[in-house]
Amino acid sequence: MDIDTTTLIDDYFACWNATDAADRAAAVARTWTEEATSTDPANAVAGHDELTAMFAASQEAFPGHRFRQVGGADSHHQLLRWGWEMLDADGARVLDGIDVAIVADDGRLSALAGFFGAELPPAVVATAS
Repeated sequence: MDIDTTTLIDDYFACWNATDAADRAAAVARTWTEEATSTDPANAVAGHDELTAMFAASQEAFPGHRFRQVGGADSHHQLLRWGWEMLDADGARVLDGIDVAIVADDGRLSALAGFFGAELPPAVVATAS
């Protein structure tokens, strides 16, 4: 994959962390394709309007919280994955997870699947080996 994954992931976190509606909408437009989907245990959305609403709802539900990348990123073909954490206003981790995304030819995200928890549950690890 010949894209700047660092900038793409930084832009992804800008979507979550932007407190200004115009900044959030701009981050969504530069980070996600128009038909993009995002699914995690708490959300299943599609398109810029639903993505922007999801990020705004997170800001409203968790004021002062922010998301950031944990560790590096891994990619092959059009797939990209990274770890993340959500920090409260005091900087304490309240949630973490892993995101796996499909990157479109234009370098934006076209689909994302998010998982809470940075490690696989023991039952999954046992069956995967």
